[in-house]
Amino acid sequence: MPATQDVKSVPSTQADPPPAREGTLTLDQIKLNIGDSIQLQFQKGSEQARCFVSLIGYLENKGVIVTNPVIDGNLMLVREGQHFVARLFSGKSAYAFSTSVRRVTSAPFPHLHLDWPREVRGLVVRQAPRSRINIICHATTVNGRGVACVARDISIGGALVAAAEEIGRVGSGLTLAFRVKIGDDEHTLTLTCTIRSLNLSRATADEQSSYLHGLSFDDMGSQDKLVISALLYQNVVSAEEADL
Repeated sequence: MPATQDVKSVPSTQADPPPAREGTLTLDQIKLNIGDSIQLQFQKGSEQARCFVSLIGYLENKGVIVTNPVIDGNLMLVREGQHFVARLFSGKSAYAFSTSVRRVTSAPFPHLHLDWPREVRGLVVRQAPRSRINIICHATTVNGRGVACVARDISIGGALVAAAEEIGRVGSGLTLAFRVKIGDDEHTLTLTCTIRSLNLSRATADEQSSYLHGLSFDDMGSQDKLVISALLYQNVVSAEEADL
């Protein structure tokens, strides 16, 4: 085990306050960028399916153009008039809105024309409290050492990870791999991180003491942000907001 640096026993933190929320706004106010990832959730038979597309462009009060979704390497069959819930991450917030397919076309490449949403609702996730979780992870240090660990909470900016040993010193880097379940779908994330804090938790009657590593996520891609944003929606937003 590496030498301990700035390790101390700390009590459990108190519950976080409820997250900050936004009111309704228009899609044009979000200031989207071409190429942004958007998650489409649609009804496929008796099941809900989710997939990612890229924003091609939009015209205010007219429509939104995105790439045709691809599932398992194949273009997904989408029909005109089909309804979707779209979710995306932009700036400090995650957003969701309802829309439907106005036109499906394959020229000059497969893409969809979506109806302009009447309203968009969002959650400030970067400023929101961490969501309590219990996800098994695998950390890999810069020298290739693997350590089993558990993520105790997560946010867009980072996570609190518990392990039976020190994964590394404060300021060192690692790669964190884990799976999250959004609805019925599983997503595998592999994120580069930096250890920002290191503490030793108190042992309890049900649990031994463990090393708590406060991690920051480095250079996250838009799809990774969207998956974690969806997890935050699932965990901390009411059913009404989650099912827009």
